[in-house]
Amino acid sequence: MRRSLCFTVLLGLLIALVSAAPTHADESCDGAFADRLKCWTRDIEDHAVTITVDRQLSFDGTPGDRKTVASTVLGSRHNLEVQVPDGQTTGEGGTALLVLAGHRLVHPEARITRLTLSQVAELEGVDACAKGPGDLCDLVSTGSGSGKEVRGIDLINAQDIAGLPESEYSLAPSDESGLGYEDGLLIVVATLLVLLLIAFYFAVRRTRTAPASGPAPADEPTRALRTTPTRPGRHRAPSGPTRPAVVRTDLHPQGYVELDRVLYRAVWADPGQAPPSPGSRVDVTDGPEPDSDVLHAFPPAAGRHAHAR
Repeated sequence: MRRSLCFTVLLGLLIALVSAAPTHADESCDGAFADRLKCWTRDIEDHAVTITVDRQLSFDGTPGDRKTVASTVLGSRHNLEVQVPDGQTTGEGGTALLVLAGHRLVHPEARITRLTLSQVAELEGVDACAKGPGDLCDLVSTGSGSGKEVRGIDLINAQDIAGLPESEYSLAPSDESGLGYEDGLLIVVATLLVLLLIAFYFAVRRTRTAPASGPAPADEPTRALRTTPTRPGRHRAPSGPTRPAVVRTDLHPQGYVELDRVLYRAVWADPGQAPPSPGSRVDVTDGPEPDSDVLHAFPPAAGRHAHAR
């Protein structure tokens, strides 16, 4: 029962960790630009999404589909991060992803494909960028420069012109791995859940090994004891110091006695007298074996009551 409960708790913790983990772009997403973007950002309202442009992406599909998905993404663009690694060319779709993203990581040697004037107008129509010189859409437009591509370093150098915060154009990956707010929160939650599981495990283990009160389990195994043989009819006296205890279960041959409000396993060690009934007082002493955890019970010394009040 307790093992099943522990397994259930562990399963619940794993589900919680998985649900709290940030979402990354699924490589299985396929189709036109709008289909891919919808697949990648299906959980963007609740989780961070990272898209790495490691190959050219087309800006295909219908303008209506692109507008619908782009409007949804822009509502949670703070959860969207787009990365363009060293030497990669974005394609027109990859450039559109950079425009839609709230966090952009561009390597200086990356190549950003320019957008046509109609594509820029489409992104401006959904408020993905501001209209005017120095905006990101203007920097990657075919009308703002020659060539089909813009180097990543050129975007970096133009960040003052774009008027964006420095973090918007974080560039080459550094040796240090930075943790965002979501990552830090996930680590804290995961640590707390692991500590809770450890505490629960030790609590269950303690209740199994050291019961504080109540009758002994009915299926508790009885271990054979090595006792000194005595002849029938003769009383056996304790061989060491004794302590008073109260019988809580029948001692046939083993049972439990209560000592200082804790239950201990005990065996009736006087073959010359019948074991007492539950509620009776006895004197207990440690077993003769040094490693024995079973007490030996004897009739109470003269002057002590035979039954607990």
